[in-house]
Amino acid sequence: MKEITNIIIDTIGLAAKQSSRTYTVIGDPGATFSLIAINEDGNYYNFPENTVITNPDTESLPTAAFSSTPARLKPVTLGSSGSYSGSIIFPTVSDDDHYDIVFTAEKHYDTKIADSFLVDDVYHVPRIYQYVDTTVTFSLSSAGSSGSYNTLPSNYTAAGTDVKSDKPAAAQTISVSWPVTLSASNFVIAKQPEMIDFQFTTTKTTKTAGSSSTELELTDITGLSVDMGVSGTGIASDSVITNIYRGFKDQTNSTSVNPIYVVPKVISDDGKKVVNSTGGTVIIDKASTFVVDRTITFTGKGSTASEAFNETIFEVSDLALAIDPVTTTTDAAVDNSTTITIASTDGIKVADTVLMTGIGVTATSPHVDAVSSGVSITASSAQTLENGQTMTFTGSSRSATITGSIKVLQYGHSDMTLTLALDNILTVE
Repeated sequence: MKEITNIIIDTIGLAAKQSSRTYTVIGDPGATFSLIAINEDGNYYNFPENTVITNPDTESLPTAAFSSTPARLKPVTLGSSGSYSGSIIFPTVSDDDHYDIVFTAEKHYDTKIADSFLVDDVYHVPRIYQYVDTTVTFSLSSAGSSGSYNTLPSNYTAAGTDVKSDKPAAAQTISVSWPVTLSASNFVIAKQPEMIDFQFTTTKTTKTAGSSSTELELTDITGLSVDMGVSGTGIASDSVITNIYRGFKDQTNSTSVNPIYVVPKVISDDGKKVVNSTGGTVIIDKASTFVVDRTITFTGKGSTASEAFNETIFEVSDLALAIDPVTTTTDAAVDNSTTITIASTDGIKVADTVLMTGIGVTATSPHVDAVSSGVSITASSAQTLENGQTMTFTGSSRSATITGSIKVLQYGHSDMTLTLALDNILTVE
């Protein structure tokens, strides 16, 4: 019998936009094969080359497409070169897709596929996946003082092809400028923003219960990484992941020195094969109490965590937080007194770091020792000032601006929102 000895096709993931993949079949001259291509919706590729054109002036090949009409490539016989090349055009998609491609040796043409290619004269190409573009969103939030902030500024987004595709996106830089304001009270700078202040959350479900335990058995550990924050009912405050194990502890054979974890087998989502479970055990740093089927929230910080989660990689540069000075005027003349009546006390905080400057203020800028809301402040040293004099206070405010550059180096397998935690960088009184 004549043999098909090799079938070559690139099976790396496809990007969302229309693209073409060439396949090559190699074998004995006279060997004959056919093939089908089916997408995840059960639609068949129509193989336009099946259409014979007799009059090119009036006829044209049909447009390449996947449809519900069953179709295959009509049997192709290898010529004297022992090789045949064709192509399949994959369409633009709006959601993730996949394709199954099957080559068949035509037995009635006395052809078989070489034994190294599986059995029954059928070769199933490893499934080809197609991925839509991934969007990474950068936003702001305050968990502890959300009621004090005015409407937060708009998000910034960047989109690119999934890293698993054959056309990974080039790095993209975003220049951010976020003005934030308070509706009441004041804030001071807690620290300057860093990459780890960009955070995301994901949830997992407990498989077993625990009482004063540091071991969380979860139904799925995909995307988790060491140092992620852990929270939920019964979870000790400020807990973090210290270790992660695939599978679950073998209580019979494990020791304190040598714990043994076993990965159970489960049926794949498509029901076609047995695969390793994605469940596993997470070790946290604080003993906690929880029940079965409890939802646990995990917080990832920075690019290391986002890369482990879905292969999103980013970097930041020139991140800076600046709070605006508070400018107001005296409401009355001041004669050698620490009590200074001013038009507005909005944004002024009592602190050694909140300093007052202005014409007539002593050379050493006094700080604010007390605030009588809407009326006056008490300075750390006596001042003599005219009525209507402009006063400037630095160190606290009701308005600030966050600026910097964010570069997305790699787009992961799913959309992702990375949120700059305002509570980390601004302390609201």
